[in-house]
Amino acid sequence: MKQLSVEAPELSRPLSVDKISTGGMVERIVARPNERKALMVRFGLLDLSRLEADLSIDHARDRMLTVTGSFVADVVQQCVVTLEPIPVRVTDKIDIIFAPPHLLDKGAGSPHFDSGEEEAPEPIVNGEIDLGELVAQHLAVALDPYPRKPDAALPDAACAPEADSPDNVINPFARLAALKDIERK
Repeated sequence: MKQLSVEAPELSRPLSVDKISTGGMVERIVARPNERKALMVRFGLLDLSRLEADLSIDHARDRMLTVTGSFVADVVQQCVVTLEPIPVRVTDKIDIIFAPPHLLDKGAGSPHFDSGEEEAPEPIVNGEIDLGELVAQHLAVALDPYPRKPDAALPDAACAPEADSPDNVINPFARLAALKDIERK
């Protein structure tokens, strides 16, 4: 029988839940150069020179865990209009709950989290939580999906409706042709 290979996350900091004391613990995550490079590829970044997080992990009800804290990342994204690099500092908060698998009944939903106000918890897998992947996922959500330089604009010819178009409906292929003509000038 062929086994499926599961790739390890680019930024992995597994933490055994058994190592979390009654008073909780604090973890600092600093991505190493090879991890930052792999995350650049994963998220389509031009550069990721810094990714750090400070997290507090503590016990909650029903053998659940809370992870709270914040992260900071220095990234370079590509402008969707000019394709120029845009350096950005990304910061965000992290506030998430992890729960043992028995509390996450996939069929009926968890009775603890059907209020609509709380997000469903993340699963504790094989007695571990991966703080590195948690930080990477929060970075992915915090990144601007359409980064644009403040002064970036399409040429006027690319935005104007066609004069000979019925009802002045913009033909996207004609717009591309107009842009091509502008570049040749």
